[in-house]
Amino acid sequence: MPTTTIHRINDRFDQAFRGLSMEVPSAEVRQLAMLVYQCMEAKTRTYHAAFHVLALCEDMQPIQVLAALFHDVVLYQVDDGVPACVSALLENVMHHEPAALRLLEIAPDDQALALCVDIFGFHPGQHLSPRHGMNEFLSAVVAVRLLQAHLSVPQLMAIVACIELTIPFRAPDARGHSAAQRLAQRVQARCTKLTPAVFHDDPSSAAFVKTTVINAVDLANRDVTGFVEASPEYCLINSMLLVEESLMPRAASDKSSLPAYRGALLGMDTFLSHLSPVWVGQSFAGHPDANRVMQMQATVRQNITFVRDYLAAVLSAVAILEALARSAGTRVAMAVSFLGMHCAEEARFASPAARSMFNGQLHQLLKTGLEAQENPGLSPLPLAACIYRCLGQEGTLLSLQQARQMFAGMLTPRAFLQSLDQNVVRAVIRNTAEMDTSHKAALLALEHSLYSVVQ
Repeated sequence: MPTTTIHRINDRFDQAFRGLSMEVPSAEVRQLAMLVYQCMEAKTRTYHAAFHVLALCEDMQPIQVLAALFHDVVLYQVDDGVPACVSALLENVMHHEPAALRLLEIAPDDQALALCVDIFGFHPGQHLSPRHGMNEFLSAVVAVRLLQAHLSVPQLMAIVACIELTIPFRAPDARGHSAAQRLAQRVQARCTKLTPAVFHDDPSSAAFVKTTVINAVDLANRDVTGFVEASPEYCLINSMLLVEESLMPRAASDKSSLPAYRGALLGMDTFLSHLSPVWVGQSFAGHPDANRVMQMQATVRQNITFVRDYLAAVLSAVAILEALARSAGTRVAMAVSFLGMHCAEEARFASPAARSMFNGQLHQLLKTGLEAQENPGLSPLPLAACIYRCLGQEGTLLSLQQARQMFAGMLTPRAFLQSLDQNVVRAVIRNTAEMDTSHKAALLALEHSLYSVVQ
């Protein structure tokens, strides 16, 4: 129930403030909880929702909890703008331009914005990008403007640093410095500005920097736990939720179309193909230790492979349906719902080689889906399961290569269909014809023209 979720967020705020020995009026705590809830439970959110934030808060320190609660309140490209409940807090921060947001000049008395700009390493006039921390930056500004009446400057710095390090998947810079190392340099520079007014001497600021960045590392690694710790199934759930979330800003009529879904799947697969496991987890000053870092990277590598294999199966199914529609000259099978079509011929058409060359765990997930207690699970995609079983692991990956050529206009839909095992294509055609009887004749005529055989 929403009320329960709001209460849980409220409790997290209350516990964090008490942990910092801060007495914040209960009415104000409720307002903060409601604001976070309204942002996180927007209809556009599927992954960056309240369940994700609450999971981050488990067993974390008060500063990390406050950072976690705020770190995703702004998700500009998903929510199609700044949430209304925080828009007033972001006035005079950025200028909306046709293709980007531009950071405005900082007013002399705007210490909240100056703090965030320094910790993020931004500068007035620059264009903000979702891929380079725009959402995290705006979320941090919201956090500081709401909390600055209650927390000290070092506490606010620590919260902003935690939020900054949740910007995911960043490669080392030209000097080989990691995101955590670069953050430490910016936090230290901010400390130097505040010495001796806030930090009495260099040793005190150095200790603060180390503690702050290590705490940020722990939160950042928790934020990507689906990659660095979780089972492949959990990583897959998170990935597919992100795919669904990326479709949300589109018009409602477009969400269920195969081309839109295919574009989101291809985007995720392309992203994962370029993602180095070294970029996913964070470390700083020997924390976590070298063995743990190696373990995280190995888990990331395993999870990326599993998710990409799943995407290959689903994209192969999508490609076949699109190719049928385009070859038959109709809109038949152009809805995502057709991926739920069952294929009774699966076992019969699987080649002997394919039977022994596929991941049984992955096949089962495609066939039956997966229920999850804390967040949305995976829907069954039996058509993709059938294609994966019939073509096998290597055959599915090969079909994806061919599908990419078709999507790029380098291969005709007919040529794509004819590049696949004809038993599989025929099975999909006949099952599709049974689901959409209004186009049955066109589909059966397509089968005849593809293979020149009267059935």
